[in-house]
Amino acid sequence: MYHKVQDFANWKAAFDGFIEVRKAAGEIDFSVGNLHNEPNTAYVVNSWENVEQFNAFMSADDLKEAMGAAGVLEPPTVIILNEVEKG
Repeated sequence: MYHKVQDFANWKAAFDGFIEVRKAAGEIDFSVGNLHNEPNTAYVVNSWENVEQFNAFMSADDLKEAMGAAGVLEPPTVIILNEVEKG
């Protein structure tokens, strides 16, 4: 997923502070960064135990509140992938 944020460093601090909530919701692992030419577009690539847990996490009110406090400027663009192979 990716979305525009007011300030990447502030967003990243909020993202880091939400790790226990994400893990409890079923997140297995993650990578995070920003777009090369758009430093205030944050991206997250993560793995979840299952898509149902991810969908429940994404619809939780506490996530929406946290995203607002983190300076998220727009709803995230979400792409759900099914991994076929990992090298």
